[in-house]
Amino acid sequence: MFESEKLVSLYRENFEEIRIYGEIVVHDGERVVFQTGDHLGQFPMRSLLKPFQLLATGLSLESRELEKWAPCVGSISATENQVSELKKWYTDNLSKKFLSKLKLTLQLPADEENRARVRRQKESLSPFFHMCFSKHMAILMACEKEGWNLENYHEKEHPFQKRFIKTISDMLDEPRRDFKTVVDGCKLPSPVLTLSEMAHLYQKLGSAPTGTTLAKIRQIMTSYPEWVGGPERVDTLLMKKNIGLVAKEGADGLLGIALPASPKYPNGVGVVVKVFSGFHMKLAALAVSPLLQAMGLNTVDEYSSDHRLEYHYKAFQKRVSKVTDISPSLSEKIAVWPGDEPFQRKIVMDTLKGNHLTLSNISTTLHVGAHTDAVNHTEATKNGIDTHSIETYCGRCQVIEIRKGPGTLIDKNDFEGKKILAKRVLIKTLSFPNPHSFNEDFMSFSKCAIDFLASQGVVLVGIDTPSIDPFSSKELPAHHAVFQHGVAILEGIVLVDVEEGFYHLSSVPLKIAGGDASPVRAFLTSI
Repeated sequence: MFESEKLVSLYRENFEEIRIYGEIVVHDGERVVFQTGDHLGQFPMRSLLKPFQLLATGLSLESRELEKWAPCVGSISATENQVSELKKWYTDNLSKKFLSKLKLTLQLPADEENRARVRRQKESLSPFFHMCFSKHMAILMACEKEGWNLENYHEKEHPFQKRFIKTISDMLDEPRRDFKTVVDGCKLPSPVLTLSEMAHLYQKLGSAPTGTTLAKIRQIMTSYPEWVGGPERVDTLLMKKNIGLVAKEGADGLLGIALPASPKYPNGVGVVVKVFSGFHMKLAALAVSPLLQAMGLNTVDEYSSDHRLEYHYKAFQKRVSKVTDISPSLSEKIAVWPGDEPFQRKIVMDTLKGNHLTLSNISTTLHVGAHTDAVNHTEATKNGIDTHSIETYCGRCQVIEIRKGPGTLIDKNDFEGKKILAKRVLIKTLSFPNPHSFNEDFMSFSKCAIDFLASQGVVLVGIDTPSIDPFSSKELPAHHAVFQHGVAILEGIVLVDVEEGFYHLSSVPLKIAGGDASPVRAFLTSI
């Protein structure tokens, strides 16, 4: 689950009238240098990828006037003048051949004035009206050049689409990454990326060395901003107001910005904005204004003078982290597994009774409160908790809430619609509500759920119950499954006050030689 951030509110007098949610990520080529929230969410990047789709064509950009390449990386408004120019450029026989192969759905122009004219004159719909027309034509040019099939260029397994995926994989230094794709509005497969990955790609666009094809694409975009969008479009206006800056609007609230190398940012900077209100670019521009101002850039702000703005983030300022303890207190009140040794603390010396120090000892089962099981708890091995890597128990984690009936098993199907985006997953069931009173009908894991989580790269599973297996289970299939996959366990945690989302988990076990388990002090830090 991706939790969006509150970016800006618009007040009418003292009443909040509009609230913009979203996410902003800044990448400097080495790391994310600023983010408004947790940027693990993945999104179809659609039109933001056009510069890189043109790069993947492998076409020589010197083969015709540079202006004619500009709409290939843009999402044009299709003004009457733009459409007229496009029709002049694509008049040769080869272009006519490509026109017959286009997979575009015919649309009205995005430009309001031209759309009204087309309707008024009852003009036929034309592929020249489509925002992605020139991109498709460039892909067909590449297919002709390479001898590839022109009929199925829109399919994921087509050579061009494979080359495109390889292009962005190589740029992100992830040559083996199998990107998931969705079908874009123009019928092409669109890779699904994180916002930080997309910001990294835009940083590459902004910093591409002179003489490279990517630098030429940057030059095309900055030289012909009207062809990237159109009159009054946010990306066009940003480029006109800031020399050398690249801006590109994307579908459904995405805005990409690339800054060239400078003394302050020697590797350039990539910025990606995602607002959760659909295709409202003026809201995206408004949301990113404080960040652009902090970088010394001109902004594109448009809102009613009746409104007062309040931003909920400060550019390049880290957020204060919140720490949540998810361990129950250990005392004689803590419930343990029936038959296990209860927790007992014996005070040997006490300063409150005149002794010079307080000294005590404890006796208890190792499976008490928040704890982790060792491999030798269920497997025939000498490997105790002291052999477990402490790195497994610390790092980014994802809390997922699954609510089912008493005594039920968490199944693979319960994760449908819940993307696993962290290596550590904690399940909030609220089925063991009182750590001082043992109830036997708590929820637990099925083997197939463990197998599924392991297949997603999960290295630790946690649950807010005493065990990942049912109370009555003797076979313990979930325990055997986690140890088979090399996955760690965290049991007995308290998640009642924890919302779904992403955190940093700390839950290091004690180094008990040969121990079959260890209590932990587990806590979550907001990211």
